[in-house]
Amino acid sequence: MPLFKGFFYPTRTTCFAFKLGMNTMFDNTAVAFQSKSKKSLLKAYWLFRFMGWNKLTKIGTYFVKIALKTPLGLKKIIKNTLYRQFCGGETLVECQETIAELSKFGLLTIPDYVAEGQDDEESFNAACDQILATIAMAKENKAIAFAVFKVTAIGSFEVLEKKQRGDVFSAQETMAWFALKARFNKLIQAASESNIRILIDAEETWIQDVVDELTLDAMMRYNDTKALVFITCQMYRKDMLHRLKSLADRAREQHFNLGVKLVRGAYLERENARAMALGLVSPMHPCKEDTDQAFDSALHFCLEQGIHVCIGTHNEESVLKAIAFMKTLHINASTEHVCFAQLYGMSDHISFNLAAQGYCVAKYLPFGPMELSLPYLFRRANENKSIAGQVSRELLLIKNELQRRAKQS
Repeated sequence: MPLFKGFFYPTRTTCFAFKLGMNTMFDNTAVAFQSKSKKSLLKAYWLFRFMGWNKLTKIGTYFVKIALKTPLGLKKIIKNTLYRQFCGGETLVECQETIAELSKFGLLTIPDYVAEGQDDEESFNAACDQILATIAMAKENKAIAFAVFKVTAIGSFEVLEKKQRGDVFSAQETMAWFALKARFNKLIQAASESNIRILIDAEETWIQDVVDELTLDAMMRYNDTKALVFITCQMYRKDMLHRLKSLADRAREQHFNLGVKLVRGAYLERENARAMALGLVSPMHPCKEDTDQAFDSALHFCLEQGIHVCIGTHNEESVLKAIAFMKTLHINASTEHVCFAQLYGMSDHISFNLAAQGYCVAKYLPFGPMELSLPYLFRRANENKSIAGQVSRELLLIKNELQRRAKQS
């Protein structure tokens, strides 16, 4: 019998999706949800079930923009449900409670200032100030694993795109480019002075080369004694494994410590659509299986070569392979050179169980004004083809934990 009327029961297809996770360390929902009350679990359950409605992610941004402008209290409802599930708060101060709570269970955090759709110098400067604040907080709070930022948060996408194409800048664009570089260097310098590791998030391929050049220059200047600056490798790119190995060769030749964040990728639909529109061959792997294989190969390479790595994945199989690789290579679970990372509000069965086993684990903790950060969440949902599977997985895990608690009461 259901725990209550209308409770979700997984289909055979859904159950198959979790086959890889069965009989593993991730099955322990008591550990996974030890920080959650029954009320919190029920709220999360209904939120994930609502998210399972595919049309929601299509209309979500439009709905949120309207809701945040109405005087009907919808903003408060959104903040107490969707926003609170996936974001740490509107400010760093609001994030402190979440950072402290996660720390009780051995989890680190990566505060991530997100502001979608901003494209003016005032907004870029404001974002830079927020990122500087995360670095300052990390200096005082050992529960923060990394600072992080996207280059498009501190500079114009169009200027980066034009720079990668090799087009001639106008006088205004030249000023914007130098302002972007100044903000970038200011952030890296602040991280260096505070001895805080900093992740440079990935972007679309048509601006990624410029982002990588900025990041590589920073690594050569600041990664002399430790991996301070981390480059992000999106393994859904066909060329990324080769690029990673070439980067490792360069690090050895030029005597700097390589720091890498491994992810599968976040812009698949945009990348494929652009390639099709321009009549180009897509730079992306043609299927998820190829991406998975590239990710796991990159993971093994990084661990084998002693590269400092942040493993950004919600994929159970990849995490299990990483653990196996570490054991084979006699890498201590608690080493700070290997950090697993998942988004806040998702995959707690991975994060909490890993931390309970002594592994270094961090939660990406988005924060920022609701008007700017919620569109980021909907973009991630729209771009992530596996969101339906992730939502089903979260529902099943929450259901299992609620049933476990019901048996004990």
